[in-house]
Amino acid sequence: MLPNYDVPTAAKMMRAFVPISVLNKGGAGRVIEEVKRDGIRVIVKNNAPECVMISVEEYDNFVKEASIPKIIPQTKEQEEKRKAFIQKIRQNVPPPIPASRKLADVIKEIGPIYKDDKSADEAQRMLRDLRNLDLRNTYDTLRC
Repeated sequence: MLPNYDVPTAAKMMRAFVPISVLNKGGAGRVIEEVKRDGIRVIVKNNAPECVMISVEEYDNFVKEASIPKIIPQTKEQEEKRKAFIQKIRQNVPPPIPASRKLADVIKEIGPIYKDDKSADEAQRMLRDLRNLDLRNTYDTLRC
């Protein structure tokens, strides 16, 4: 259900929308004066909002309000509920699986890995091919 607006409010809202063609035809100065006088203007392109013009004072107010941290006061009961909720989430999350082998042991077994430009280029090409591969219809063919 749409909210009920009085006629002056609805008229002010309709005046806030400015087609981009007005700006293209040299009406930018008039629109800027309207922004200074009335506040906000919504620039519309192909009947869809593209951007918003606001005065420098309003912009400064927005920046000032955004930089002030908002502390939401909580009662002790709300804080306890929040802590219980976090504890419940942490209980359901399994701990990370530790590495089965140390990196130093693997390097001792297979030897050091040297970067070869040719093999690195080949690996990048293979990754690029894998990203471009369409696997949407291959599930049925790969099923065992």
